[in-house]
Amino acid sequence: MQSATVQLPTDLVARYRAVDREVVGSALVDTAAHLDRLTSDIGQRGILVPLDLRFNRAFAILDGNHRIAVALRVGLERVPVALQQLPVLPRPGHAKPMTDTDYRVLMAALEASEG
Repeated sequence: MQSATVQLPTDLVARYRAVDREVVGSALVDTAAHLDRLTSDIGQRGILVPLDLRFNRAFAILDGNHRIAVALRVGLERVPVALQQLPVLPRPGHAKPMTDTDYRVLMAALEASEG
């Protein structure tokens, strides 16, 4: 399976988030205050830890729901993403269906990172 860290359109990555952290809080962190601090930090330094997008032709899973919420909040057009291909099985319950167009974009990003 291939993997690479690339820059991707924020709106593409956001389609695969499990939850919108602007709407759904976390029992582990004070989400409103956490998002505000993260917004300030990302506004000053950018996203330092790439989001993690694992995918295959059928689905995708995003780790980085807080960071993608902030990227949308501050209007970033592109975000750093660590891409990794997954096998089709097992499919996690929070996986989002993959679109053909997005799959082609992700595969092209992986292929471009190799050359």
